[in-house]
Amino acid sequence: MNNNWWKHAVFYHIYPKSFQDSDGDGTGDIRGIINRLDYLAALSIDAVWLSPVYRSPMVDGGYDISDYRDIDPLFGTLDDFRELLKRAHDRGIRIMMDLVMNHTSDQHPWFTESRSLVDNPKRNWYIWHAGCNGKVPNNWRTNFFERAWRRDPITGQFYYHSFFKEQPDLNWRNEDMKQAFFENIRFWLDMGVDGFRLDVVNMIVKDKLLRNNYPSKIYNRNQPETYDILREFRKLLDEYPCTTSVGEIYVLPPGSPKLAASFLGSGNDMLHMAFDFSLIFCRWNARKYYSAVQSYYDALPPAGWACFAFSNHDMGRSLNRFGQMRHTHEKARLLAVMLLTLKGTPFIYYGDELGMVNARIPRKQIRDRYGKMIWPVFMGRDRGRTPMQWNDSAGAGFTLGEPWLPLHKDFRKVNVECETADENSVWNTYRKMIELRKTLPALQQGEIEFIETGRNGILAYTRTLNDQQIRIALNFNSRKQKFSYFPRNCKILFSTSRKIVDNKDNMLLPFEAVVFTEQDV
Repeated sequence: MNNNWWKHAVFYHIYPKSFQDSDGDGTGDIRGIINRLDYLAALSIDAVWLSPVYRSPMVDGGYDISDYRDIDPLFGTLDDFRELLKRAHDRGIRIMMDLVMNHTSDQHPWFTESRSLVDNPKRNWYIWHAGCNGKVPNNWRTNFFERAWRRDPITGQFYYHSFFKEQPDLNWRNEDMKQAFFENIRFWLDMGVDGFRLDVVNMIVKDKLLRNNYPSKIYNRNQPETYDILREFRKLLDEYPCTTSVGEIYVLPPGSPKLAASFLGSGNDMLHMAFDFSLIFCRWNARKYYSAVQSYYDALPPAGWACFAFSNHDMGRSLNRFGQMRHTHEKARLLAVMLLTLKGTPFIYYGDELGMVNARIPRKQIRDRYGKMIWPVFMGRDRGRTPMQWNDSAGAGFTLGEPWLPLHKDFRKVNVECETADENSVWNTYRKMIELRKTLPALQQGEIEFIETGRNGILAYTRTLNDQQIRIALNFNSRKQKFSYFPRNCKILFSTSRKIVDNKDNMLLPFEAVVFTEQDV
């Protein structure tokens, strides 16, 4: 039994509506994921993180949950999910569910009871306030920059919502609610789920006094009581061997490594992993990537473990953050090598292994409510949620019907069928690097030491475990760059540009990512 499997695993993030449709309705579903498990196995994926598949009115893409113990009919049934678990486990693939602890749907039975009467037993399961002289209790705003208090017509009091008004926030200071929520977690653990990704977990507790926010002090997130709740959560997980967790630590650019790392506690008593958004916020700059990665390593507790992701369902795809859409193929391959050789657990967002980029969604076809709210200032999160591109058929192999979002216009060239046949594709870069990572213990467990920290656009580092040392060099430039660390007896294990090194040259090729050693491994 390996309780630390998650440290050496490669995770794959699926947005279920967009991965594979099995019934022709244009929306991805659990049966579709089951049908694509062999694809994940061929890529040597160890674990899948599923964005929410719980029963939901779908106001916010499934992050508004009305029943934590059921599957939404859009995705299938509980029996479908049980089958997914079994078939994934049969292939050595673990399943991590998304866990929304901050809020529920306003259609959840808990909220229905809570709003019914001021003295209802579940009233304090949510955050209510009578108001101040008929006005909202404070100046808090939602993550969508609207007023965060809503007067409920049933009792005339205000309830707090960090997101849309249909997503009332839970009161984690209420012991009865907390224990009821933990029982929901047990429901899935008893079924065999391997862990949870915790949505905006740093926001689940708010200031008890409901003080106003100021630029220098924010009171509706990052409260110290959150750490105590996560310690209880970790004790619950530890009752189920080989389970794990990763937290989304919501923060605005440029990110906060120290904040993210703080939710790991000692490294053994809170979250197993926590996403630091600093890496996602990085532009195409070797020095900035070094600074983000090293800052996170420096912030980790002694027993802490890093994890890294370049894209997700909210932030969109990494290749679109680098300004002009040039050299995307080369940049995608370099990012693949970096993601799979840093010390920490890699998370691959579906389609990134193809080099998929954000799509332009016409306004009338936007499904994301946030995108509809503030278009054209922000085009919405749908741009990074378009259907997976499996082949060049009319529905890209995703559906036989009309896809719920438009396909990206490049799907006839950027798809699984094309890329698996191309030795130099982004997909084969991921496949080869995952395979290399699994065969070299130093890339899974080894210490990391940087030898180039962004000078002249080069990031280079070593991964060392016992007598095995692997070197990685990444050239962020569109031109050749001198690199003096190739050993005389250099052995290339992987390169995006070549198979051998000319020792007389000592140059990195444009956008080259190379993994090499000077010893037999």
